[in-house]
Amino acid sequence: MLYLYHTLWFELKIIKIITSIALIFCISLVLVTSTIQMEINCIRLYEYGFDRYKVSEETGIDRTQLRTVARVLVDYFNYRIDTPQLTVQGRSGGKFLLYQEGGANYELTHLADVRRLFRLNQLALLASISYVVSYILIFLLWRKGNWWDLAGKVKQGCVLTLAVLMFIGLATVLVDFEELFFQFHHLVFSNPWWISTGYLPRLFPFSFWEDVAFIGAGSIALGALLLGVTSWLVPYLYFKKRG
Repeated sequence: MLYLYHTLWFELKIIKIITSIALIFCISLVLVTSTIQMEINCIRLYEYGFDRYKVSEETGIDRTQLRTVARVLVDYFNYRIDTPQLTVQGRSGGKFLLYQEGGANYELTHLADVRRLFRLNQLALLASISYVVSYILIFLLWRKGNWWDLAGKVKQGCVLTLAVLMFIGLATVLVDFEELFFQFHHLVFSNPWWISTGYLPRLFPFSFWEDVAFIGAGSIALGALLLGVTSWLVPYLYFKKRG
């Protein structure tokens, strides 16, 4: 009987450790995936790239049509439409299909791959949020745990996020962002269709993705800092008030 008790106690302790580590990881995952999701759906971010890198002058597609391109992509990435393809009018007045699909360029195929990748991000966001909410409810309501212990785990998740960002930032300095960008594409995509000579790389040049990465990293870091400081400050003030 004593052996069974110790075995059960040990198993419960292991489960507690695993679920706590999972919570810390999910806090970090929520910060990252939610930022990516916001960037995917931010029309202003697309327009920022169009304006900064003079895409209208480069492609001959006017600003109004470029905004439509951004809206269509957002709808496509969110599975509200079946294709991102659309007909645009160039500077000369001629109309043409924006994305190439055939020969050396398979831009629609690549955008479909990107959409699946974004769907994985969305599922990861929903799963991590669900776990965090479930853990909090079980921890506070069923286990009757102390809320400041929970705040400590949130703080650890924020520290983990900042540590990963620092590591990636250091890698960017040592390796070069362009190399990391290409290695990421080789790792994530099983085909070479992310390399194109059509309109897709002219709409979204490499420098735009570098900006997106830095904006995203800054947003994640800011979110982690605010959440981390709050999860440290609230218990600190609480215990200080209690003496």
